[in-house]
Amino acid sequence: MEAENNESDAKREMRNKLIAWWGSIIGVCLIIALGSIFVTRAYLVRRGYEMENWRPPHIARLETDLEAINRTGEKVSLGQLRDKVYVVGYQYTDCPAGCLGLAAIMKMLEAEFGDDPQFRLVSISVNPAGDTPEKMDAWVKEKGVDSPDWWFLTGDPEGFSKYMLTQFKFFATEEITDPALIASQGPFAHDQRLAIVDGDANIRGYYDVMNPPVAESEFERLRRDLRMVLDPKLRLDDFQ
Repeated sequence: MEAENNESDAKREMRNKLIAWWGSIIGVCLIIALGSIFVTRAYLVRRGYEMENWRPPHIARLETDLEAINRTGEKVSLGQLRDKVYVVGYQYTDCPAGCLGLAAIMKMLEAEFGDDPQFRLVSISVNPAGDTPEKMDAWVKEKGVDSPDWWFLTGDPEGFSKYMLTQFKFFATEEITDPALIASQGPFAHDQRLAIVDGDANIRGYYDVMNPPVAESEFERLRRDLRMVLDPKLRLDDFQ
């Protein structure tokens, strides 16, 4: 009888340990599950807030000014565009193809946003040593992109190159030496993205509008972001 009681006590103790063990596991699982639900909910709330209040990000800032000569012969500086929102890109008059495509895209932006007094366009010469104001002015008129609110800038070659690299964060320009490539692409391989700069000299986005696989979506992204920078009241929901 005593042996049977001892055996029952042992079984009871084992059962209690198993219950306690499983209880601990279930408790830990519940804590993990509740924690996951809490974290997920917090993430969704935060994500919803960010989506509702999303703005084109501040990617970089123009910390210094750039002095240049406009195609009209007028001395200007980018600092004069403070309080304006402008789209900027690299171009040059001896470019046989790519720059014309970029100018066509910028012309479409002018057609859409040109009536906004805050909006401007800026084309900065890849080859300021070869692009005199007179040459740029003739090119602008020949290509049908003549607008008083669209600057075509030339100036100091070394200063321009350094500024585009260190301030605008554009890719470095490379000189092409292969005659066959020069004939089809021009003497310079350069960054063909466009950038948005806001009224406080912050770069708000880069747009690869000349890259065929993504050109259309990048242009639409550029249009959306430009509208949002020009009008702070707009939200992503306005573009659905």
